[in-house]
Amino acid sequence: MSPDRWPDAFEHDVELAAFVPAFAAVGLELIEVDWEQVDPASNDFDLYFVRTTWNYKEKPDAFADFLVRAAKFAPVMNDPQTILWNMNKRYLGELQAKGLPVIPSAFVDGPGTIVDDLRERLGSREIVLKPLYGGGGFDMRRVTHDEDGADLVADTHFAQPFISGILDQGELSFVFVEREFSHALRKRPADGNYLIHTHHGGADEAYLPSSAEIDACRAFLDVMPAPALATRVDVVPHQGQLLLMELEAIEAHLFPGYNDGLGAMLASACARTLGGDGLASM
Repeated sequence: MSPDRWPDAFEHDVELAAFVPAFAAVGLELIEVDWEQVDPASNDFDLYFVRTTWNYKEKPDAFADFLVRAAKFAPVMNDPQTILWNMNKRYLGELQAKGLPVIPSAFVDGPGTIVDDLRERLGSREIVLKPLYGGGGFDMRRVTHDEDGADLVADTHFAQPFISGILDQGELSFVFVEREFSHALRKRPADGNYLIHTHHGGADEAYLPSSAEIDACRAFLDVMPAPALATRVDVVPHQGQLLLMELEAIEAHLFPGYNDGLGAMLASACARTLGGDGLASM
């Protein structure tokens, strides 16, 4: 009921409509709560199912404190260890260092870093500047090959090479419940844009992946600090392989419209954790 609903807040409504009856079918009740308004110490919720807590990006320390407090009283899904690790995009550098197929990232580790410094480190003239704490394609900037590179880059941002395949092949999203594959979709940007989100004019469609593609995306689940209830693995096809764009393990939209059974999968997973007790949803 926030007065500052994002333009894609309908995604929350879509998920709620899909999940509430599925949870009720196994005896669980989903109750919406605002993480900034609820006190875990004075509530008797049995589990916190983190969903569209999109404003955490503006106040990551407060959100982290809430997760730690909530976990003292009830399970939090996804596990706070994984959420805290996933909040800061520096995790992409960790995955890259492990040799996983990730779009290379260059981070600002000192004052005076300019665009050309990051271009040189990435070996690419065309890059995208992204916030360390961010999502939804907001506060991003595509720097084309002919733009001047003398601009300073704040340490709140990092850079990746622009992968041109996103313009024609789009971004592929693979949704997993625990380690079980649910569904996949292809997200394409609008003409003249490179952002695939619906509020930027993007569109999505069903995608039927191969078993090898599913396995390749499932492998990213193994590197998270703790197992997750729900994860969306976003990848971009590039030179014959799938490169990780983002590992979404906090509050990513799960696109339930592409699998009518997604709610039941999530409800069953929560029921196994709870033994049939009630559930709180954020």
